[in-house]
Amino acid sequence: FPVTALNFPWTSPILGIRFEMFEEGLEVFYPNGERFKDPETLFEERNQAQQERDQAQQERDRAFARLRELGIDPTQL
Repeated sequence: FPVTALNFPWTSPILGIRFEMFEEGLEVFYPNGERFKDPETLFEERNQAQQERDQAQQERDRAFARLRELGIDPTQL
């Protein structure tokens, strides 16, 4: 596709995503109108999910250790 000057708002005819220019800068919207998340938000959400996963793994490991102390093999449950 040739690159042309865009008049905002502009919607991609192929992807259906909409681009709008605001005072804060360019915003991109899904076809359903939901705003794309900015990279900083995605980074924070990924880090939060990783921390939650790590915490859950630590809790599981502690629970398995406690079961073993009680003579129970957690892999046999």
